[in-house]
Amino acid sequence: MVIVVRAGLLVAGAAALLATACSATPEPAQTPGPTVTFESPTPSETASAGACPDGSYRVTGLEGRGEAAAIGKGTGGDIDADFTDGTFTISSDGAQPVTVDIGPTNAQLRFDGTISGTYAGEPSALRLTTKSADGDVSIKGFGFTRTRSASELAGQLLGKGVTAQVTCDDAAGTAAVTLPNASLTLKKS
Repeated sequence: MVIVVRAGLLVAGAAALLATACSATPEPAQTPGPTVTFESPTPSETASAGACPDGSYRVTGLEGRGEAAAIGKGTGGDIDADFTDGTFTISSDGAQPVTVDIGPTNAQLRFDGTISGTYAGEPSALRLTTKSADGDVSIKGFGFTRTRSASELAGQLLGKGVTAQVTCDDAAGTAAVTLPNASLTLKKS
């Protein structure tokens, strides 16, 4: 579930960036910024082993809302999320884009990098905290391309931390992560 949350955050951040890109006049692509490091939770806040959302997942769907509502829905791509012993990693090489419906057109979101951090708490109120983010996120649609650093995305989605609701379905091998500005659908890999 944490993996879903991380992946969801990544996708939500990309969606929010895309929404900003779509509402603003075209501007040149930006180069990725430096890595951002955030505080990690205290040892007493670590998640229990084997609990939801522990495991390895692939992000199979996303939906933006609130500030990220303009992104609509997205599917596909090669973004992986791993939740293990209170540590999460969201990563991709950007080879397969997420197809994002942004209104009258579709766009491609590619994440090439890694976002890692910690998670703690119950699935109904799972606290995610970013420790590091490297790489970049690009969104390309008809007539525009936007690139942001993974650290900008992690900062926009998680800041020093965010609380998400995670629902796991062990029988189906899926998890749903509900973040403040996005929802992510995960499938165990």
